[in-house]
Amino acid sequence: MRSTLSELGQSLSRNKSMTVSLIVTMTVSLLLAALGLLILAQSQRTEKYFGDKLQLQVNLCTKNSLAPTCIGGAATDDQQNAVQEALRGNSQVKSFDIRTPQENYDQARVLFGQSETGRKQLETLSPDSFPVSYFVTLNDPQKYDAVVSQVSGMDGVGNVSSLKELLGPLFSALDKLRNGALAISALLIFAAVLQVSNTIRMTAYARRREIGIMRLVGASSWHIQLPFILESMLAALISAALAAAGLAAFVHFVVYGYLRDTLGKITTWVGWGDAVQVMGMTTVLALLLALIPTLFLTRKYLDV
Repeated sequence: MRSTLSELGQSLSRNKSMTVSLIVTMTVSLLLAALGLLILAQSQRTEKYFGDKLQLQVNLCTKNSLAPTCIGGAATDDQQNAVQEALRGNSQVKSFDIRTPQENYDQARVLFGQSETGRKQLETLSPDSFPVSYFVTLNDPQKYDAVVSQVSGMDGVGNVSSLKELLGPLFSALDKLRNGALAISALLIFAAVLQVSNTIRMTAYARRREIGIMRLVGASSWHIQLPFILESMLAALISAALAAAGLAAFVHFVVYGYLRDTLGKITTWVGWGDAVQVMGMTTVLALLLALIPTLFLTRKYLDV
């Protein structure tokens, strides 16, 4: 093992520029892959929070509603039953789910609890401040006008909002950011594999006499390959650590420093738990990216 580590140190000393360029390329590719995975987690979190892209949200009246259809105060049981019958009888409605005031309050606690301003606003609210809500899924998401016109004027209905119109741009932006980050990451990963290949080829050429002597005295294939594998693994671990640091900076400054405070009322944002999971996944990716090509390429260039 001592001789192997000595060979590893000599190899790193000979290939400083190649090793640094490999680490930089892998770091950028892993960071972009991590951002893509984090955006994917954000998209899934948003879909879960809003009920998997439901198209319409029908909010019934509360005691404080100001809509003309809420003159009588909070929606009565008869008015709730009438709204449900209207939704069941509409051919455009595929299904709907009911959310109670307590459930809406619990969701608001998750949403408003992301920022200090939201937490202060939440102190003035109670479950009674929130309505009974119907989350409606349509057969055709484009044809929601008929349902809106039918229920929006009914007694006991405070307002009807289209989540498709509200969330469509958000989901579209998240999808584009995720796809762009993963596409660029794939290109950089390919570049990293090429750099691993060039590094192994140049190192094998520089050490061709030593490798020939080792082969003549009966050194095993694993003993010859091990310094190259360790070099790639070391570069991968450094790259994964730098990518994790970059992702941590993004979460700290962008997610917690801006998104949660400024856009905290739109959706629930990813947190440190999601970031740690992504860091683990990118570390595994880095090790596989270093190990698999190295095993194949060392057999090709070292002829072991």
